[in-house]
Amino acid sequence: MASTSELTLLVMPDGPIAFDGKDFRYSKGERLYIDNLAKDFKEVQLATFVLREGDSFYESCIHSKFESKNIVVKELPRPFKKNLGVFEKSLQFLRVFIYVLKLARKVDFGYLFLPSYPSAIGCIALKIFSKKHFVYGADDWIQASESMFRWPEKRNTLFYRFYANLNKFMERFVVSSSLFGVAAGGQLIEKYVNYGCKTYATTPRMTLSSSDIFERDDTCLGEQITIINVGSLIHDKAQHILLEAFYKSSKKHKNLNLNIVGEGPEEINLKKLSIKLGISNRVNFLGYIEDESILYEYLRNADIFALSSVTEGFPRVLYEAMAMRLPIVTTNVGGIPFLLSDKENAILSESRNVDQFSESLNSVIENNNLRKKIILKSKKTINEVFTSIDKSQISKLLNKHIM
Repeated sequence: MASTSELTLLVMPDGPIAFDGKDFRYSKGERLYIDNLAKDFKEVQLATFVLREGDSFYESCIHSKFESKNIVVKELPRPFKKNLGVFEKSLQFLRVFIYVLKLARKVDFGYLFLPSYPSAIGCIALKIFSKKHFVYGADDWIQASESMFRWPEKRNTLFYRFYANLNKFMERFVVSSSLFGVAAGGQLIEKYVNYGCKTYATTPRMTLSSSDIFERDDTCLGEQITIINVGSLIHDKAQHILLEAFYKSSKKHKNLNLNIVGEGPEEINLKKLSIKLGISNRVNFLGYIEDESILYEYLRNADIFALSSVTEGFPRVLYEAMAMRLPIVTTNVGGIPFLLSDKENAILSESRNVDQFSESLNSVIENNNLRKKIILKSKKTINEVFTSIDKSQISKLLNKHIM
């Protein structure tokens, strides 16, 4: 096989990128990952939907400009209108298939991110031209099905059951026919291996380095205790669960504050909920913080990191929390429990369980020994993560599985 530096790679990410009128942009961690990937290939064709100013989610994608000159954006055809019906959505996928089919003929390999309907379409297109592909698992497609469903009025119908089963089939189809896979979290690795795909832990997508680490062995020592959450304000991150749990904990602990860092379509609903619960004076919506030095300062000044997601691979923000020596309270979804263990390097709670999440927050606040133990154990965890970063992981794995 030719060196990867002589190959053209079709990359289909699991979400859209943004165009600001001059440059293509993406969230920083994902942008860095694709830029580093491009260094090992002749050309990377990035096939994805492109958002522009005024589009939903545009603001969450504009944070970092692509830098590699050999990244060529191939914009997938967008729907003609919003709120497509089932038939119109099917026609939209047909347009995407025709477009991707033209791309697949001219590339050497495909790198498909899951869960993603365009990636499933890309898999079929590549197979037509006998082109090989490999996968990146960002999240469990089955777990993510509920939040990806666009027709809430049909949720309790046979159509939804068909939709969920179709997602299950597409995940297995794309993964089982892959050369290899990389995945965020042990749960997905196990699942993909069971599908017959040799799968590896993905190199962590971190923007921080060991020089950003903030050393401390305890928190929750001041007059005020600050809980912090970082993430897009979307359904999957479930900040409404965090707000309700915070409300319960704040009735017991009067000195609690909550900082929520991020932006997204749920922001208005979350602010309304904080007012309804009577905690708006204790909850600060800080928006998206682009300057990492400012974000890290908020993390250093916090006492607990809280993540209430209902579905995840393994979120980068947990790496950042561990690097800032913050005790973590998180739901046990996706790949999280494969790196974090309850009452060892984090407190794990069932998703959507407000009472349990509140009690988890209380246990960190009240149990000094447990809190110190979590900080100490998570320090060891993040140090091991730093040693596993490999910017050339994909090119090495491709050589390994083709040679």
